[in-house]
Amino acid sequence: MNPDGSKFGAVKDVIRERAVVDEKCPKCDNKGLNFYTMQLRSVDEGQTVFYECPKCAHTFSQNN
Repeated sequence: MNPDGSKFGAVKDVIRERAVVDEKCPKCDNKGLNFYTMQLRSVDEGQTVFYECPKCAHTFSQNN
């Protein structure tokens, strides 16, 4: 533990910047979706891609 009570390696005030893909939002047709990936299934399967529209906040995912 750190003197302030946080765990070693803990990061305070994390700012997330997501990558942008040049695709249209299926809800509002805004071009340019934020995305990130996570490995949710077994290691030998593809990652799951999560998308979010910065205009209308619509979110959806796709398994690759």
